[in-house]
Amino acid sequence: MKNTISIIAIFLSTFTILAQNPYTVTDHDGVEITEGMVVILNNFGVPNGSFDYFVTNNSDDDINMRIEFVSAINADGSGFELCFDQCFIDLEVGQSFPPAPNYVTIPSGETTPSGNHFATLIGGDEVQDYNFRFYLTDAEGNDIGNNLNFTYRYDPILGLNDVKELGVVISATVISNEMEVVAMEDLNMDIYNLKGQLINSQILNIGNQIIDLSYLAPQMYIVKLTNIAGISKTLKILKK
Repeated sequence: MKNTISIIAIFLSTFTILAQNPYTVTDHDGVEITEGMVVILNNFGVPNGSFDYFVTNNSDDDINMRIEFVSAINADGSGFELCFDQCFIDLEVGQSFPPAPNYVTIPSGETTPSGNHFATLIGGDEVQDYNFRFYLTDAEGNDIGNNLNFTYRYDPILGLNDVKELGVVISATVISNEMEVVAMEDLNMDIYNLKGQLINSQILNIGNQIIDLSYLAPQMYIVKLTNIAGISKTLKILKK
């Protein structure tokens, strides 16, 4: 009988927690951000490296919210931008936004407007993790839980695995003036800007080679690699 009561208590407790979750966070495509989710981007800056989000109040009452910068890996928050009703740059671990005693109030049934986002403004050569927690506050600004934790990950090598399918190894996607490439077959390489305009086209020969990209202006580019069979793969590179 005691075990039965314990099971019922656990069930009721779990049901209560679920019932008390009054909000959802979604991206610009309407995909819900769930507990522990990792959002991966290989760009930095706004808007290229922005993770845009929307918070919807599903409850019958107004809710008050903040976002805490919980921790980071290979980063410390410098050059990171978080916008939640207003924008904050150069975050510090342990800070909440907006800072106390302020909070963002979302009326019942309403969704926050566009403009809220997370973005690293600096980039780098390493994978960077930024861990955040959405939470509710009371009218005095006290933390009352209902947490939603997620990770913003900047991954500069995202896309490299795709081009490996063509037998190509590229040392890094964040470059200064040169890009080191190892090709297992002859390939055509096209470089486009983010407007889709062709900047340069050249042949990559079999073997290890250093590609001079010093002529490119500092910004993001799309590299398209095509083999003799007409199979193409693309990746983004950042010229510093």
